[in-house]
Amino acid sequence: MNARYRRLEERKLIKISMSIGSVLTIWAIITGILGDSKSIIFDALFSMVGISLSGVSLFVSNFIRKPDDENLPFGRSQFEPFAITVQSSVIIFLCLYSLATSIMDITDGGKVVELGVALPYLITSILGCFGLWLFFKNKAAKLESEYVRIESTEWQLDALLSLGVLIGLSLGYFLKDTSLDYITPYLDPGMVLIISILFLRIPAQTFIKNIRELLQFAPDDEVEERIHNAAEKMVLDQGFLDSLVRVAKTGSSYTVEIDFLLPMSLSAMEVAELDVLRQELYDQIKGSFPMWLTISFTTERKWMI
Repeated sequence: MNARYRRLEERKLIKISMSIGSVLTIWAIITGILGDSKSIIFDALFSMVGISLSGVSLFVSNFIRKPDDENLPFGRSQFEPFAITVQSSVIIFLCLYSLATSIMDITDGGKVVELGVALPYLITSILGCFGLWLFFKNKAAKLESEYVRIESTEWQLDALLSLGVLIGLSLGYFLKDTSLDYITPYLDPGMVLIISILFLRIPAQTFIKNIRELLQFAPDDEVEERIHNAAEKMVLDQGFLDSLVRVAKTGSSYTVEIDFLLPMSLSAMEVAELDVLRQELYDQIKGSFPMWLTISFTTERKWMI
């Protein structure tokens, strides 16, 4: 896929997400205040954070594609997992904060929320967010974009949050004037508590994944396996003694270093011959992703380590 097309599509999709999210956030704030619903206000705060972080994604998406310079000679790809790590951290904090406030509300006796005020917003939010989640999920798969995948995750969480709030408030409506009516004040903070716990898993996984990239752990994916297989094949085909492959993934970019140990009988190989081998290996491992590739040849093992 053309890198420029992918970049333009990412920016367009993030702008669409921010625009729709802004409308739903304003509506959620008004509904939450009028209905005195902690869970809907949490929904609004979650959307607000999502919009802010989408803006950060938009900036970083453009920033990392600028040419290398003397301050950043190895590129800017590390800013992508850094931005996503910040996004995940903020969402984790929001979940933990909501978890704490919901526990406080439960210990204070809970609160009653009127379903009538919240119903139009919740139905629109559920249908709209589920639709947008599927739309962005599909686009993320086509573009192979981590930014768009994060957007789809946020819409999924928004949809599930609104659904949880609706279930909680509906329960309160049906329990009114029954022997279980005393449960009603605890439903709103109870739903926030449950949703906060459930929501923690996705941003926590994203946080761990991107921290691994920032610390340059091996990616353990199909690309790394392909690179190892190609290097091993060249060792066998060319009669080399050994190879050492190092692969790190930062954002969408791979940093690859491959060292080949040659027998002394091949020490007189011309640079042009080695360049032919480099091109052959590159053709086997290249993909739609940016790659910082170093391939070296030596007859002494100490230069491989």
